[in-house]
Amino acid sequence: MHPLFKIYMTGLCVVILAGCGVTKPSRFYLLTPIEDSRTQEMATSGPTLGIGPVTFPPYLDRPEIVHRSGDNQLQYAGSHRWAEPLKTTFSRTLVENLSIMLPIDRISMHPWPRSTRPDYQVTIDVARFEADTGGTVILVAGWEVMRPDDRTIVERDRKTYSEAAGRLDYPAIVAAQSRAVERLSRDIADSIRRAGLRGS
Repeated sequence: MHPLFKIYMTGLCVVILAGCGVTKPSRFYLLTPIEDSRTQEMATSGPTLGIGPVTFPPYLDRPEIVHRSGDNQLQYAGSHRWAEPLKTTFSRTLVENLSIMLPIDRISMHPWPRSTRPDYQVTIDVARFEADTGGTVILVAGWEVMRPDDRTIVERDRKTYSEAAGRLDYPAIVAAQSRAVERLSRDIADSIRRAGLRGS
């Protein structure tokens, strides 16, 4: 084989392989809070609320959206990513939901300034938050409502939420995850009301 032909064929193979290795453009997602349908200003007096810390399992601390492909297997969607850390968008969505569900606007996210002393603190531990191969989102989370002054736990609960996305489609999955966070927010709001912070 002529040396020039070998060089040409080698270059052609490199070009073909490079073309095959082109990655898909990334798509970025955020969780969405509920819509604020209030028609009048909410009261700002009364107890103050602190949210956090919020803890997540390490396997969710990644930019890629994750789903389960089996009982013991996970798949990370390389081109479908969170626009910010999942814990950040989760925590902010939870706070925004609670600010709508409860008649206060003095809600602080952990860590809050030393000058802020919330009357109630809610800690949240997320054990699971992903979809299965059929597109069903599972959120497992526990929470405690505590009075920071004396560290008294006045409410404690843990629940599993299931939301169907209909298929393994990432925009639909993120929408289902937003609905799961809404259900968690409503249960936490109920716990806060029972603890003494009255709501609507």
